[in-house]
Amino acid sequence: MHSTTAASRRHLPLALAAALAASLALAGCGGDGDKGADDVQHDWTGLTTALDSFLGAGSGQVLGYSFALKLDGKTVYTGANGTMSVDSVIPIASASKAPSATIILSLVKDGLIDLDTPVYDYIGSVVDWPIAKRSITMRMLLNHTSGIQFDSSCMNDDNTTLVDCVQEIADTTLNFVPGTAFGYSGAGYQVAGLVAEEVSGETWSQLVDERLNTPLGMTTFTYGDTDNPRIAGGASCSAEDYLKFTQLYLNGGKVGSTQIITADQAAQATENQVADLPVYYTPVPDGSGLNGYSFGFWISDAANYPGSNGPEISDPGLLGTTPWLDFDKSYTAVVLITSDTDTGIAMWNAARTQILDQLNGTQQ
Repeated sequence: MHSTTAASRRHLPLALAAALAASLALAGCGGDGDKGADDVQHDWTGLTTALDSFLGAGSGQVLGYSFALKLDGKTVYTGANGTMSVDSVIPIASASKAPSATIILSLVKDGLIDLDTPVYDYIGSVVDWPIAKRSITMRMLLNHTSGIQFDSSCMNDDNTTLVDCVQEIADTTLNFVPGTAFGYSGAGYQVAGLVAEEVSGETWSQLVDERLNTPLGMTTFTYGDTDNPRIAGGASCSAEDYLKFTQLYLNGGKVGSTQIITADQAAQATENQVADLPVYYTPVPDGSGLNGYSFGFWISDAANYPGSNGPEISDPGLLGTTPWLDFDKSYTAVVLITSDTDTGIAMWNAARTQILDQLNGTQQ
């Protein structure tokens, strides 16, 4: 059953809200997901149908989903079905990377971190950082070119600290010489998180609140209450809160009068930072068309994603949660599920088709 909440209806002009309430009274419990302040009243029935078609599908089984869509900065659609509501807060796995990278980029903006300075300069006093890793920079960590292994058991240990976890990562062997390949690495982001704590003198939780939650008005986004937050994949969030974050990039890094990251940093999210590097490991499925990467975001290959001039970027997670942004069409959307990456990307593609059908039909 689709959820209809006061939170989603608040975006509607009063007359439209009254009309929607009347139509829902006639329709009973079924019908479309909620519609927000859509200046051109698009028909999102096909979007709802496309999302609903995945219920019970996927190797991880889609028992429920939550979906939100912002167009030109306004929430125009929220929908949910199955075991989830539009307000559901769930673990988003690797969809945590883009917010984590953004927090670190805000520290770069403030002059506390240099992307191309070896991270040893920042954490060498608290971690025994080996010589083989001394050339690793923050840019390498955020773009998965550091050579650090994919994962570490300490990243799931709430009884340890971020410093001790990074020491465990420091003691592992490299997969390749830093800067010579692309090798997706959650452990690399763990190191980046420690750098952020060391240069700021704050905990990761404090940085999240100060640099994302408070300025963006996010109330559900959290990495949990732990001294060892999983920087690359430990966040939880609701759909609408996540879009408050992605909208930041469509706004050039700014919310209201607050510049969280620079406009240039926001633009760099669309510029492939790993072009021409061989791939050591990637978690995205073959044929996904996600061939570029930049500071927490995958960059879509335009040949695989027709209908928009792009650029389009995304941050799919292990459990299927997939947010994406389209700079050409000025929209951002996210699907929240607890299934698998392949299913999340498939839902993204199905939803994207329906969204572009509506936008291209009204923008010609």
